[in-house]
Amino acid sequence: MSRRIIVSVGNTEPEIRQRGYVYQKGRKQSDPWLPTQRAYGFFRKDAPGQSTQVEVRPALGFCRDRMGAMLRLHQAMEEAGVLDVEKIRERITPVTTFESQAAWWLAEIKAGRIVNKKTRKLIRPRTIDAYSTAVGYLNGMVREKPLASLDNPEAKELVARMKAETADGEARFSDKTICNYFKVFTQVIASAKDDKAKQVFPREWDLAYIALPMVCQREQHRPTLEPEEVESILSKCKRSIYRMVAALLAGTGIRISELLALEIGKHISVDCSIISIRQQRGKWGGIESTPKTDAGFRDIDLCPHLAKMLRSYICDRESGFLFETEGGKMLSKENLWRDGFATIVRKMGREGVRFHAFRRFREAVLLSSECRELLIDYWMGHSNTEMGSRYGKQLVKNRKFLAGWAEKVGLGFEIPMTDISEPGLIALRALQNQESIVAA
Repeated sequence: MSRRIIVSVGNTEPEIRQRGYVYQKGRKQSDPWLPTQRAYGFFRKDAPGQSTQVEVRPALGFCRDRMGAMLRLHQAMEEAGVLDVEKIRERITPVTTFESQAAWWLAEIKAGRIVNKKTRKLIRPRTIDAYSTAVGYLNGMVREKPLASLDNPEAKELVARMKAETADGEARFSDKTICNYFKVFTQVIASAKDDKAKQVFPREWDLAYIALPMVCQREQHRPTLEPEEVESILSKCKRSIYRMVAALLAGTGIRISELLALEIGKHISVDCSIISIRQQRGKWGGIESTPKTDAGFRDIDLCPHLAKMLRSYICDRESGFLFETEGGKMLSKENLWRDGFATIVRKMGREGVRFHAFRRFREAVLLSSECRELLIDYWMGHSNTEMGSRYGKQLVKNRKFLAGWAEKVGLGFEIPMTDISEPGLIALRALQNQESIVAA
């Protein structure tokens, strides 16, 4: 490092050793400068993974004097990053490829030595699975590239390639997926740190230059169900297990992974009026001892009619999963959807609808009532208070609901009778007379 970076006596800040020089072809450094002849520069640049430096000779054009040529050369050197101490340190650091750093990063997460930045808690298995999927794809794009060589231009190329990929004639990646994969890309690079826990390859990502897509919440696919559709699904379910699943999903807003992990005798009260959420089904099967978030630990109170239906379904069973196979194992949500709901939903003409649509339906029902927001967030298990407004977005399209609340809220002031048109005034007076007669 001393060849490239020095610390002079009396100065604590590191300095760049090389300054570069300028020249004109066919002329010596001692010869007079000719403004009518083109100038060139010379400097050396470290290349990641190489022990020797690369020579760079930029053309500087016509310069009035040697000092003007040096100014242009230093501008070129700044653009190349050879006057930046941090950039030089990046390049001369032992080569670390993206693939090797990503493998180390995932291993550290699984071992619990890298935790969630916000909560300081272990990263959940489902999140680790998502990271592994993203790393698998990114390795195919930048596997052997050194981390020092990955910056905004490489990120721009990566995003462009993801946008261009198609599957069955449609875009392979949604804007949300591209953003998630880019986030993993940046986290892997940022995970390389020195012995003082400082980033070895600090980056300032220019998202506009990279052309990272903006995720529009309004345009995201969030299918929901109407009351008539829920009733239709319940009436068309061929078996009681499917009717019970649909009723609990629509009547409690429980997540499907939480529902499949419910155990009789552990998570359901004796009178079936309360369901306790304490675990969930893992992505690849098995039990995860914690729900999706800390807010997922909750007790959901059931409507008496739904509690009665649940008691009838459980009958005299005292243990086991609420919904299980003949061998007593947890059901798979994929098999459950395929066997119990896929055909019904398809015949209803609904595309892209899955179990989460029941959860959004329940949120809309709660929001349309006078239930307190605190209780809604608790029952639904929202860790983010904004989730309620997202899930209940369908209410702004329900004209009957909007009109009812417009009438219920009223104006807060009185409109002078003279400002009401004559036909309207007559109708209003008739209505007032009718109300006075009924009251008498």
